[in-house]
Amino acid sequence: MPRILFVGQSYISVEGRKKLYQLARYADCDISLIVPLTWKHESFGIYTFQPDPRDAVLKIFPLPIYNDGHVFAFFYDPRAVVPIVRRVAPEIFHIEQEPGSLALLQFVLLASFYPHAKLIAFAWENLLTQSLGRRILERIELARVDYLLVGSQSSANVFHAKRYRGALTVLPNVGVDAAWFAPRPCARAATFAHRFVMGFVGRLVAEKGCLDLLDAFVQLPKDCHLLFVGDGVLRNTLERRAREYDVASRVTFQPTVPHAQVANFLNQMDCLVLPSRTTRKWREQFGLVLVQAMACGVPVIGSTSGAIPEVIGDAGLIFPEGDTHALRDCILRLYEDAARAEWGQRGRMRVLTHYTHERIAERTYAIYKELFAPV
Repeated sequence: MPRILFVGQSYISVEGRKKLYQLARYADCDISLIVPLTWKHESFGIYTFQPDPRDAVLKIFPLPIYNDGHVFAFFYDPRAVVPIVRRVAPEIFHIEQEPGSLALLQFVLLASFYPHAKLIAFAWENLLTQSLGRRILERIELARVDYLLVGSQSSANVFHAKRYRGALTVLPNVGVDAAWFAPRPCARAATFAHRFVMGFVGRLVAEKGCLDLLDAFVQLPKDCHLLFVGDGVLRNTLERRAREYDVASRVTFQPTVPHAQVANFLNQMDCLVLPSRTTRKWREQFGLVLVQAMACGVPVIGSTSGAIPEVIGDAGLIFPEGDTHALRDCILRLYEDAARAEWGQRGRMRVLTHYTHERIAERTYAIYKELFAPV
C-alpha cells in the first residue's frame, strides 16, 4: 500500500482521529496527517490540536493556517506545508476539504508535482447554490480529483448535477466509537425518573428546528420532559417560550458539554429528535448526533431535511420538516410503544453495520486497493 497523506481540520480532535487509528491497523498503511494547529468554530470557540498516545501509529504535522475558521477560505502556511509534502512524497493525497475551497486547491497544486499520485477529495456539500468564485475553484479541483467521497446521497446527487463524472462513493468521513457511545442502563438521572424524556443535542439555532421541537412538546402528556443540550442564539427565545407555554418546569437547558460527556446525556433520553429545517443556504449534511444516539440504543426521530432520512434508514421515525403536528405524532408513537427498546436495538445495529470508525476505515482501505488495482 502506498504512502498516504491525510489532510483535514476534523482531525484536530482525538475523536476525529480514531478512524485513522483503525486505518493504521492495516499493516501496509503508512499514514501521515496534516492538521491545523487551531480551528475556530463559529459556535464552540477555538479548538487546539490535542495530542494523544495513540498518535504514535501516525506521522502527524500540526501546522499554522490562514483564515482560521473559514471552511472555504482557509489554507495552510505554504512555508510549513511544502517541506512536509516533500518529506512524505505521498502516493495518495487524501484531502478532506470541500471542493471549491482554497485548502483543497492548495493540495491539488502540490499533487501536480507527483504525477503518479492519486488524489481523493471529500465533500459534505449538498446544495447547488454557491458563489461564482467557488464554482470556478471547484471546476479546477474536480478536474484533478481521482476519487470523490461524499457524506450523503444528497451530496452525491449535487455533484452529479454539477456534471462530475469521476469515481464517487458515499462514505462519511466521520464515525463513532461504539464502545463509548453505547447503552448505559445505569446512567439515567433521578431527575428524569418516571418521565418520558425527549432530547436535542446541538446548536440552538433556527435551522436545527429547536422551536418546532418545543411547539410539538407542548402538545404532549404532562409526564414528558424535554432536554436541550447545547447553546446558541435561540437559547433565550426557547426559555421565554417555555415560560409562556407554562412548561418551563418540564424543560431542561444544559449548556454545551465536552464530547466525552455526550454519551451520558444521550443515555438520559427515551428518544433523540433532530428536527432540522432546510434554508436557502443550508441543509442537514449528516446529523452525527443521530448516529451517536443510535449507538447508545436511543430511538431517534428526524425531519426530512437533507441526509437525515438516509442516516436513520428504517431504524427510526421521519416527519416532514417544519410539520410540528407530524413531529408530535412521531413522539407519541414512541411514547406509547411498549416495544420502544426494539427501535433502539435496531438503531445500534445500523450503526455497527455502517457508521463505526472500524467500518469507515475498512471501506476507505478498500478504495485505496481499488485505486491501485492492476488495470
